[in-house]
Amino acid sequence: MKQDFGFETRQIRKDGDGTALHEILRWSSEELYRYIQREMEINPLLKMREDFKREMDEAFGARFPVDMDEWFQDACDDDDIDNACAERECRRKYQNMAYNGITLQEHLMSQLKAMDIPTDDERIAAFIIENLDENGYLSVSKHEIAAILKVDRDRVSRMLRLVQTLDPPGVGARSLRECLLIQLSQMGKATPLIKTIILEHLKDMARNRLGVISRKTGIPLEEVQRIRDLIRSLEPKPGRRFASLREERYIVPDVVVKRIGEEYHVFVLEHAAPRLRINRMYLNLLQKPYLDKDVSEYIAGKLNSALGLIKAVEQRRIALNKVAMSIVSRQKEFLDGGPRYLRPLTMQMVADDCSMHVSAISRVVEGKYIQTPHGIFELKCFLINF
Repeated sequence: MKQDFGFETRQIRKDGDGTALHEILRWSSEELYRYIQREMEINPLLKMREDFKREMDEAFGARFPVDMDEWFQDACDDDDIDNACAERECRRKYQNMAYNGITLQEHLMSQLKAMDIPTDDERIAAFIIENLDENGYLSVSKHEIAAILKVDRDRVSRMLRLVQTLDPPGVGARSLRECLLIQLSQMGKATPLIKTIILEHLKDMARNRLGVISRKTGIPLEEVQRIRDLIRSLEPKPGRRFASLREERYIVPDVVVKRIGEEYHVFVLEHAAPRLRINRMYLNLLQKPYLDKDVSEYIAGKLNSALGLIKAVEQRRIALNKVAMSIVSRQKEFLDGGPRYLRPLTMQMVADDCSMHVSAISRVVEGKYIQTPHGIFELKCFLINF
């Protein structure tokens, strides 16, 4: 009987913004770590070994809201934020692209060139694009652009709003608040209430002071929590997915193949399926005989959530190990002699080896890399019908 590891037939749990947890099977290691990092911020029962967490932060970089404070230093030109938040639909077709070394500027210019706008306007928009930093933020003011190009400031404002409609959502912003509002506007979720939270209470939101926000605004705590989850689903640095003109980007393999004696062995690296633990302090608290009922129910709920995530991550590790072992067992000639000895291999063949569904195989190999004696390859490179 084929196994689906719980991913094919049911959702273990959904988080606040509706992301199905079973999707961790197809996420890259970085995407998985971002999700775990977010869960640890809202679930005190989840723990990760501190030395490993530091390694992950160094490899993937700290993510919002951990690194939010640095963004509160750059409030500028907020006079026309509402106008800058264009109402155009978010260009979903670009969101899951693998950018393969393309820079942010190249990606934006390709979209600009496809637009039918006057040459003078295109020159202004191109200048704005060239002055975006590696995170996608505009690093010069509209006054400076107008003075340098000797054009009217209103035309600069109009072209900036145009750039802010491009993919990735949030690009061209001049502050974190504006970046978030642009994304929410494109999603159709920039309600007056959410705008107020972002413009007036973002620091409290970053520090998870939800009760403070609720008291200051009169908004029910449950609604504040919902808004918090929505904000955390946004991208504070829209340009970071792209290659930088100033630094090289390295691929971190998820699986390593090592030759020991005459045999090849597969090792799933820890960042591909981090070992999570339960905070024992809360388990001990849960066993107290006179614990308040509400507190007990809260801890029990968080415990179930944490256990579900731990189980799902372990299932990911098992699935990744099985698929890699299947590929290695069928590609020994490649491992011995190099790429010219690569054999045709279908997902169905791997699925049969692993007793898994073909759709699960597709998820496992998506965005995962394997280090071999002949270099690092995407797992899907070994499959002829991916």
